[in-house]
Amino acid sequence: MPLPTSSRPNRRGFLALALLALVALLVPTGAFAAKPPAPVTIQILNVSDWHGNLDPAGANGGAWNISARWKQDRLAYPTITMTAGDDFGASPPLASFFNEEPAVQGERLMGIQVNTFGNHNFDKGVAHLQSMIDLAGAASTGTHGAHPGAPYKYVAANLANIGANLNGVDPIAYLTVGGIKVAVIGIVNEEAPTLVSPGNFGTMAVTDGVVAAQKNALAAKKAGAQVVIVITHKGMNTVSPPSGALIDFANALPGGLVDVVIGDHTNVEYSGTTASGILFFENVSFGNEYAKTLISVRPGTGPGVVSKSVTFVTPGPAGALSSNNTSCGALTYCDQDLVDMLVPYRTALAAALDGQIGTTTAPFDRGGNIERRKETPLGDLIADGMRLTYGTQIGFFTGGGIRSQFPACAYHPVNTSLNRANYAADHTTITTCAGYGSGSPLDLVKGDVYTVLPFGNNVLTRDVTGVQLWQALENGVSLCPNPITNTSTCAGRFPDVSGIKFSFNTANPTGCSGSEVAPITWACSPSRVTAVTWSDGTAIPYDATTYSFAVVDFTNSGGDSYTMLHDGQGITRDRDANVFLAYMGVVGPALNPSNFPLDRMTCVAPCNP
Repeated sequence: MPLPTSSRPNRRGFLALALLALVALLVPTGAFAAKPPAPVTIQILNVSDWHGNLDPAGANGGAWNISARWKQDRLAYPTITMTAGDDFGASPPLASFFNEEPAVQGERLMGIQVNTFGNHNFDKGVAHLQSMIDLAGAASTGTHGAHPGAPYKYVAANLANIGANLNGVDPIAYLTVGGIKVAVIGIVNEEAPTLVSPGNFGTMAVTDGVVAAQKNALAAKKAGAQVVIVITHKGMNTVSPPSGALIDFANALPGGLVDVVIGDHTNVEYSGTTASGILFFENVSFGNEYAKTLISVRPGTGPGVVSKSVTFVTPGPAGALSSNNTSCGALTYCDQDLVDMLVPYRTALAAALDGQIGTTTAPFDRGGNIERRKETPLGDLIADGMRLTYGTQIGFFTGGGIRSQFPACAYHPVNTSLNRANYAADHTTITTCAGYGSGSPLDLVKGDVYTVLPFGNNVLTRDVTGVQLWQALENGVSLCPNPITNTSTCAGRFPDVSGIKFSFNTANPTGCSGSEVAPITWACSPSRVTAVTWSDGTAIPYDATTYSFAVVDFTNSGGDSYTMLHDGQGITRDRDANVFLAYMGVVGPALNPSNFPLDRMTCVAPCNP
């Protein structure tokens, strides 16, 4: 009996199954699996140690120039824009005279999205910092109005007790760019409290940055971040071999948790990769450069970074604005919205500070850390003004308090017929300030004084013993490298003196030791400082004899680790810039930097500062 049709063997079916089995044996496993998604390239734009440099000066690009360049850069890749502290503080008058608000407004218009804190963010204390945080994060009012541009956020992961002092600051910011989840962790430099006046951190303490970064990077990975970036106000020096806090920090972080570390603080260009594969870098301060970092990431979950690289861009010289600094005119790179924001500030500033106060045959130089490693005519001029104004025996200032050349190309008077110039980076070539006259002598205005001395520190007078004087000078040279070279820095504590001379030898070990952060145990005794005399060469002994002394309140309260002066003494006089301005009426109106013989300090060891 024939089989039912449905039960008969299907020769075609058997053949098809056999062919499929054969193909399965011949084709490699996974050949039909879905292809992984193509990598996405995201871009990080950042400026370092900006200090409210809204207007260009020399190679400094200025906010309105860099902002226009960044708008063009963002057309190429999905982008995050950030900086790593000291975005305001020690700023030119266009920002500092208005409570630093123009600096933050400028960042909003430039498109900054994430930031952290450096020591200068605390220059005016916690209450002022909170007002800046609030201004940065305020909802946008559009291109114009009280809050132009877009809000941005500050992050800090290593501030203990932050909740009792500041609002609106998280350890991590999460952003999605090009479909990639990115975490940005903020780390404050641990020595920051020693670089500002005591009490300016409120009840906060700066904790170990490495520990905080590791903890929060792990949290970011658990939250699904494919890229983890640490922004930190840590710097380095590039003297061979390169060294410093930024390198130490990056090397201490484990691979696989952090992808990129962006440094700040020390005005150098450097990039490197740690043994664990972390890209780290710092770029030159004040808008003289900005960095473009490209990170290729494969979308999905888990680690996806394929490659990363950084390049540095020099945005200046930017050129000059037109129509009394109110219009971009024909400039190639210029953000008119940012220029418009600055107009009312410029008008008010010009009325207060555009008045002429004298002339100089050449600029009083500053920059490239020269004021932090050797005697300069400008340091001598400032210290002289403090001493002679109040009739003390000794004037004492520090290089870190000098923030500009004199005159200052960063200050833009309305009168463009004035002769204005600064030294270039080689400290030899003199370059005319963009938009101003190139004749001689150079014209000085009030705004130059407040650009050189922007902190608002007060001069005070007091007595010091010979012991305190020697100890203070030892502290001033305690961080000098051996030998001092023409790229070195001895840090902002490096002293400028009037009425005395001193010698030091960096081949000797530093005479200072102990902790510079709380609990502070820092103490100094003579070691590098080998001689202290009056200007006529008469020795000043290391003893209890007292001398009258003019100094600023920051130093007198133990700032920059001048703990030997923090003894409660001091009669407050006037703001340092006001003292300098008044002294111009005595020593001016015609100045000549070459009149300063630069014989007040002698570096005994091999020095090429």
